[in-house]
Amino acid sequence: MLPEGSITVTSTVTSVGPLFQYDYTVSDGTGLLAVLDIDVTPGIVISGLTGPGGASDFATAYDPVLRLVSFLENGAVFTATPESGFIFDSSVSPSASNFGVTLFDGTTGSGNVQAPVIVPEPSALALCVLGLATVLFWRKTCSLLLSARSHFPNN
Repeated sequence: MLPEGSITVTSTVTSVGPLFQYDYTVSDGTGLLAVLDIDVTPGIVISGLTGPGGASDFATAYDPVLRLVSFLENGAVFTATPESGFIFDSSVSPSASNFGVTLFDGTTGSGNVQAPVIVPEPSALALCVLGLATVLFWRKTCSLLLSARSHFPNN
């Protein structure tokens, strides 16, 4: 577990036309940060993924299945001096999310940050609950009818 505040990640989100540009600032007080992962909604479109100094300094990756945007040390290092420029664009507006870090010694940690996360609207959530209740009621009704039928076989 990382000591509180040893690695900080803050986000600045700017609207650029129909997209939102996410720019993260990272400060590594441990001197061991190897990988920064940002949690995003699975399958959303990410573009313009870059790290400060380009690919020669920080490698970048996006895995839509694992829902991670990653920045990895390449030719540069994360330092205690705050550095911004860990950037990507998405059409999805910002919402509360998490970041994860992995240190060279295998230690991991996490924290809160803004990221492109699709949050279901309350009405959509209510419809899902209503649908589930209907399916459960239907299943119970069918089960009772089948049970009653087995007790009263046709002559």
